[in-house]
Amino acid sequence: MSTDSDWYLDLGTRANLLVIGPDDPAGAFLEAIRPHLQDPVAILRGGEPLALPPRPVGTLIVIDVWALTPDEQRQLHESLDGRFRDAQVISTSPTCLMPMIAGGIFLESLYYRLNTICIDISASRSSPLTRN
Repeated sequence: MSTDSDWYLDLGTRANLLVIGPDDPAGAFLEAIRPHLQDPVAILRGGEPLALPPRPVGTLIVIDVWALTPDEQRQLHESLDGRFRDAQVISTSPTCLMPMIAGGIFLESLYYRLNTICIDISASRSSPLTRN
């Protein structure tokens, strides 16, 4: 078992982050790390029509990634392997995506593309950082 002192998060490594937890803490986390993100930053919101930026970005934030439709998931995944392959991706979800993957609702390959580091800020967890 690791302790908080075992963890080191260097946003300069440009690892993709998946933030699991309620909207308010997730939003506060995004605000806190904003100064460390590579510009330009583009923000997408699940549940709204997916509008990918026309040009490559430094950081792509996908709020409520769980709400993307299957077609939007495929489109995002293809873009992350193409036009946005060099972008750091930070995505949020109010809950774990694994049950959605098991139910065929969320694209497994997109999950693993987004989830380099998972930060769980839900109240039910004692350790906010987990390794994959």
